[in-house]
Amino acid sequence: MAGGTKLEPRPVAARPAESLAPAPPPPSPPLSPTRSTQPTRSSRTRRFFLRAAFAFGAIGGTAAALTPIFRADPRKSAAPAPGPVDGMPDERFDEMYGGRRIQGTASGVRIDGRPLHLMRRADGTYVSVVNHFESFPTALATARAAVDDLGGTQLSLAGPALH
Repeated sequence: MAGGTKLEPRPVAARPAESLAPAPPPPSPPLSPTRSTQPTRSSRTRRFFLRAAFAFGAIGGTAAALTPIFRADPRKSAAPAPGPVDGMPDERFDEMYGGRRIQGTASGVRIDGRPLHLMRRADGTYVSVVNHFESFPTALATARAAVDDLGGTQLSLAGPALH
């Protein structure tokens, strides 16, 4: 090279053999005699037994809960609806109550000639659109309560509003 110094390779010093070997891992704390890193045969057997017992318990509980449903006869109803179907005559009434004329049957009621919309509940009682927070045992009792709640006002000729 012109005008420059010549670089010579420097000899590399040899390292001792000890420094080339990886460092040994630090010593681990001693394990207690009751704890081991590998599960023992008895702990595996215990886990298997507990899982099996839980599964059988869940299946047995579900079966016990569903047995009455599967054994029920679908052709029999739980509570037959009272009325002409059961041989009981349909309730008919025509009376004056609170200065109003109440006419009807269990299937339809009129107060002063205007329809009172009733609904039959699952337990056999009735509710009306006038007083739908209280149920009554018969259609006549429901109509009487509606007359009491209406006071001097008339029922609307329009049907119930659809929501």
